[in-house]
Amino acid sequence: MSDTSLPDRLGAVRRLLRNPSRPVRRLAVVLGVVIATFIAGVAIFAPRMAMAANHTITIKNFTFTPEVLNVSPGDTVTFVNQETDGTLHTIRGDFTSPDLPPGASFTVTITGTRSYSYFCGNHPYMLGTINSGSAPPTTTAPTPTTAAPTTAAPTTSPPTTGPVPTTPVATPTGTASPTPPPSGTPPCQNPTVGAEQGDGTRLATFEVVGGVKVFKLCMAPLNLQVSAGVIRPALAFNGIVPGPTIKVNEGDKLRFIVQNNMTEHTAVHWHGMELPNAQDGVPDITQPHIMPGEIYTYEWTAKSTGTHWYHSHMGGSQVGKGLYGALLITPTLGDITADKHYTVEIGDGSNGFTLNGRSYPATVPLSARLNQKVHIRLIGTGPEMLHPMHLHGMPFQVVAQDGIKITSPYTVDTLTVAPGQTFDIVFQPKEVGKWLLHCHVFSHSEGPNGMVGLVTVLDITA
Repeated sequence: MSDTSLPDRLGAVRRLLRNPSRPVRRLAVVLGVVIATFIAGVAIFAPRMAMAANHTITIKNFTFTPEVLNVSPGDTVTFVNQETDGTLHTIRGDFTSPDLPPGASFTVTITGTRSYSYFCGNHPYMLGTINSGSAPPTTTAPTPTTAAPTTAAPTTSPPTTGPVPTTPVATPTGTASPTPPPSGTPPCQNPTVGAEQGDGTRLATFEVVGGVKVFKLCMAPLNLQVSAGVIRPALAFNGIVPGPTIKVNEGDKLRFIVQNNMTEHTAVHWHGMELPNAQDGVPDITQPHIMPGEIYTYEWTAKSTGTHWYHSHMGGSQVGKGLYGALLITPTLGDITADKHYTVEIGDGSNGFTLNGRSYPATVPLSARLNQKVHIRLIGTGPEMLHPMHLHGMPFQVVAQDGIKITSPYTVDTLTVAPGQTFDIVFQPKEVGKWLLHCHVFSHSEGPNGMVGLVTVLDITA
């Protein structure tokens, strides 16, 4: 060990700093840059780091609390199962968690500026929303038209008619365009819907141009009230969920002008239709994507009669948020006759468990009188689950599946409807009262406080 004194060593250091060699100067410059960069980084990022917050959503008594949470991008959200009876919960929707037994938690970091929807995979009537940065977008409500009168006599599904416009539509079939079609207003400028059908659905409006029925469909975000006080960030055709019911006759020539007013790309599939391959509506296979702001035109002739539906074909989440609607082709001969015709579209996506876009008790009751013949079209929009639909008080006949008449109709009181399937059922009520039509998976239709979700009432009067 050197015997040089401490004052001598310090003096040597001072002389070196006053007259540094070239390597020492280089080292000093490098150290200075590193220190300055570190200080600048702290100054820039420290405020952002300080802004990030931690939030907690408790899961207890089959409820998310808070049900609607407002956060900022970069915040974390922790779900905590506080049930006391051993109930497992699983987060699904825009988030995916493992099974959460009591005491377990699940944490996500919110990165985007949008609304996130989630539900419990084991009890999907449990719904929640996280709004990041801003509230979900809204759209202008469509312009309704006066409902058509109903008749008491048994009828077939009535033929469809519509006004004739003065300007033809000339958008090339199967092509995407960022500009409005030459017919005038683009679909999203003033989306319209037709008559209320008494079940929570509305007819689609159309014009007749050169013998072609022309429909305009606008795909856009919507704040959907699925039940009292429960609002979901949805996606809709022409401002309603389900989308307007397209009802035409066998042999009709059809044109659909579709505008994408969303922030994501999409397409429209005409489920169950026999049509040219280029009109089938599958992105990257039969057509290009309809990008945000673009307009796309489909054109085909109605051949596949019966109960069908149309929907987005870009991920089940778009369908689960509401991009679907009934597509009914009335046959020239052999239509189903009844006193009452209803359509019930069954949903189980991020809007929750819904019948025609609503959860009980907000679902629309179906009315009939004793001994009237009632025809209900059941459509499984999914996007994920099977639903055994049960009618109280009376059996029903299954007369068609996927739009195809059944040669030997069969009688049941419970019918399982899978995503993509349609069924036509008919029955005649024999007792007055309010009879339930509901999914018989109990977590889809009942909660701790009574009936919820996939439930509606058939109101039979004398």
